Amino acid sequence: MTSERHAADLLETVARQVDGAEVYELHSLELPVRFAFGELESLRSVETAGRALRLIKGGRLGFSTTTDLADEVTLLRNALESAEFGDAAPFQFPEEQPAADVACFDPQVEWLDEEKLIAMGEQIVEQIKAYDDQLQTEVSIHKSVQRVRLLNTSGLDVEYPRTGLAISIEVTRTREGDILVVYDSASSHRAEDIDASVLAEDIIRRLRWSERVVKAESRTMPVVFQRMGTAVPLLPLFSGLNGRQVFLGASPLAKELGEQAFDQRLTLVDDGRLDHASRSAPFDDEGVPTTQKPLIEGGLVRQFLYDLKTAGLAGAQPTGNGFKSGPSGGGFQRPPNVAPSTWLVTPGSQRVNEILEGLNEALLVEQVIGLGQGNVMAGEFSNNVSVGFLVRNGEIIGRVKNTMIAGNVYQLLRDQLIALGDEPSRVLGILHVPAIAVDGVGVASRG
Repeated sequence: MTSERHAADLLETVARQVDGAEVYELHSLELPVRFAFGELESLRSVETAGRALRLIKGGRLGFSTTTDLADEVTLLRNALESAEFGDAAPFQFPEEQPAADVACFDPQVEWLDEEKLIAMGEQIVEQIKAYDDQLQTEVSIHKSVQRVRLLNTSGLDVEYPRTGLAISIEVTRTREGDILVVYDSASSHRAEDIDASVLAEDIIRRLRWSERVVKAESRTMPVVFQRMGTAVPLLPLFSGLNGRQVFLGASPLAKELGEQAFDQRLTLVDDGRLDHASRSAPFDDEGVPTTQKPLIEGGLVRQFLYDLKTAGLAGAQPTGNGFKSGPSGGGFQRPPNVAPSTWLVTPGSQRVNEILEGLNEALLVEQVIGLGQGNVMAGEFSNNVSVGFLVRNGEIIGRVKNTMIAGNVYQLLRDQLIALGDEPSRVLGILHVPAIAVDGVGVASRG
C-alpha cells in the first residue's frame, strides 16, 4: 500500500474517534556536505519519511509524530493520550481553498550530485585560501528534495514538491591577541539564486576591512546595519507582529493597528508567495493558503501574523503563517506555530557608501554575537559586535573590537531612521532587507 493511501486510511480511522484531525507527511532526500579546516570532512545522503498527526478531541489538541509510516496504531494512541492534557483548540481545521502557484521546486537543485556539491565547496575554500592561506575555513552545503502532503477531516488534501540549497561559510583568523570569526550564508529553493563565489568574496571583503583594528568611543552614535546585521533591528518585530503576543497584550504594537508607529519610509511586507524564497509555498503547514501582505506600510501598522490557533484565540483570520520550525518549514516533528514567511523591506534610494558619506562618525555593523539578547519583547537589543567597522567622514577606517551596541528598535525605527539602502540582501533565509541606518544607538567600547 502506498504512503498516500496509508495517510488517507489513517485519517479515516482517526475521524471516527475525534472532533477533527490533520495528517502532515514529509518525504525528504538530504545531501549535506561539510568542509572543516579547508578539507572535506563529511558527505552523506539521508532519505527520511515522517508523519505528524494533530487532532482535536474534547476541545483539546493532541499531537504525535513517527518515522514508521506503517505503525498507525502507536501514532494514534500517542496523539489521543497527549490530547488529554493538550492546549485548548479554539479552531477547526480548514477546508481546501484555492492557492497561488508558487515556484518552490528547481530541477537544477534536484540534479546536483555529490561531485558538484564537493566542487562548489572546494571553489569556496580555494577562493578564500588565495586571499590568505592561514585562515581556518569551514563550509557547509546542504541540498534537499522534499514532498509535502497535508490532509484533514475538513476535506483538505494538498501536496507540493520543494527543493532547497543552502550554503554557509565560517572563516576564522587567529592572530596574537585577536580572534576574528566572519560568517555568511545563503539559501533558496533555486540553484541560480546562490553564487558561491560572491558569498566568498563578501567574506574576503570583511576580512580585508578588518586588517586594521581601531577603537570606537563610548557614546551614542549612528549605526548602519548591513547584511546579517539587519537582523538586529528586525528580530524584535518577529515578536511584535506575532498575533499571539498581540492577543496576550505583550506586544508594544498591540494597540497600534492602523497607527503611525514607525517612520513613514518604512514598509515591511510578509510574502509567502515570493518565488523560490526559502519559506515560500502555496500553503502553510496547516493548509492555509499563503499570502502577500503589508505588515507595516508607510510606517502604519497594517496587520499581524496568525496561525489557526492564534487566530481562533484572537477572533481573527489566519494569515497563512502557521509553520513548523526552520526557514523552509522545518521537519515534521513539531506542531506549527506563528512564524514569518519572507520579510521584504522596501529599499530606499541611497547606496550604502552614500549613506556613510553623510555621517561624520558611525558604526557599520555586519555581524553580532548573541542575536536576540536583551528584552526582545519590548524591542530592546544589547549585542556584542563581532564584525563591525568604524566610519569617519564617510570612510571605513578599521574594525572595532570589544564593542557593544544597545537600543530599542521601536524608538529607532520611529524617530531615528536616517536612511534605507537601495539594494536588499537575503539574510537568514527569511529576510530580504536593505541596509538600515539609524541614529541614537548606544555604543560601549572597552580595552
